[in-house]
Amino acid sequence: MPFETERTILRPFQPGDSELLLNLYNDPEIQSLAFTDYVAPKLEKWIKEMASSHENSPGFLGLVEDKATRAFVGHVSLTISGAKNRNCSFGIALKREWWGKGIGTEITRWLVNHAFGKLAVHRITLKVLANNDRALAVYKRVGFVEECRVRKYNWDDGKRLDLVSLVILDEEWDVQRGVKVSHKIEAQLLRAEPPL
Repeated sequence: MPFETERTILRPFQPGDSELLLNLYNDPEIQSLAFTDYVAPKLEKWIKEMASSHENSPGFLGLVEDKATRAFVGHVSLTISGAKNRNCSFGIALKREWWGKGIGTEITRWLVNHAFGKLAVHRITLKVLANNDRALAVYKRVGFVEECRVRKYNWDDGKRLDLVSLVILDEEWDVQRGVKVSHKIEAQLLRAEPPL
């Protein structure tokens, strides 16, 4: 069943979507922002492995389409690990022609709300290379905070880049939306300082 944001449709991945994802992830610029391995062609086998890793785990592996034209916009995933701790990892990649239009923020905000509200996760994490200023701005705008930084983790284009891990907790999301949480938690959140 597809989901809708204001301007997009998020629908589950289907085997016939492989070509769309291969075109997306074989763009060298997108690949260098999305992965820490070598920039090299992604093959059908990679798509099958990714899809099969999501088959038996709760969450969402999907494609994003423009609501007005049904044009392919990008790919998203929510992966929940462990029923006990309810941790979730998040990923998003958009075709370059959709960058800078606010679509990434819209989709990220919707998926975070879905993960906390419908999937009952406790925390959502993501990792991004430190040179991906556009993605970092989106995640921070939605409410993710830097949790840790692995210094000089990835070699790319003649330099070493940090890998940044960001997180948002369910109670932080509640505070952003004005949902009442205990005064103690709210006080802690309001005086929390960013990591050094």
